[in-house]
Amino acid sequence: MKKVVVAVAALCFLGAAQADLVVNGVDPGATWYGYMNVFELDMTWLWGSSWGAADLRADFVGDDLLLRSNTNCWAPGDTYWVNPDNTANKMMEGNFYQEWYGGLAGQTVTFNYEVLANDLAAEGYTTQAFIKVLDPDSGWATINSVFAALTPGAGTVSLVVDSIATPVTQVGFLVLGPVSDPAGDVAAKAVTIATIPEPATLALLGLGGLLLRRKK
Repeated sequence: MKKVVVAVAALCFLGAAQADLVVNGVDPGATWYGYMNVFELDMTWLWGSSWGAADLRADFVGDDLLLRSNTNCWAPGDTYWVNPDNTANKMMEGNFYQEWYGGLAGQTVTFNYEVLANDLAAEGYTTQAFIKVLDPDSGWATINSVFAALTPGAGTVSLVVDSIATPVTQVGFLVLGPVSDPAGDVAAKAVTIATIPEPATLALLGLGGLLLRRKK
């Protein structure tokens, strides 16, 4: 039976740093959210909106999470999205994440993951893991964040959540790059994330037995 790890660690073993919330890998059974930020090509922000995972192009396939470039806004003939020469006219930042609304103020959040492959980076796309803290009482401003490039292998990001009234903590991934032609080569490329890091990967990250497992 497949084990999905969403770990909450409140112990300190042998002098290791205490982590209050540890997310190991990506859980297909968890609640995931999608959000898209849209920019001009010079990275002037235009607008943002909630976005369906299928349109974001974040999909769980077998034992992997695949993150791809955005194609659902490719619209030849609409110069808002596509130039007359059939090149992209907008940059798209797709965010795919889990979210904790309140309850983590002052706590350390750690996100461990394993990148199996990244074919998008070579195409000029920015691909990152992140932890963000948003403040709904300040217009949903991002008040704290940490990012790491999705290079193949084990990765981890960690952040102390700000001690505000209602911190909203997001843990996930982003893909930033031009809207792409669904019939083009880039549309077929992806970042591949393991749903559960291999045991050796977790050992390298020093997680030992600080895991709370639930079966799926």
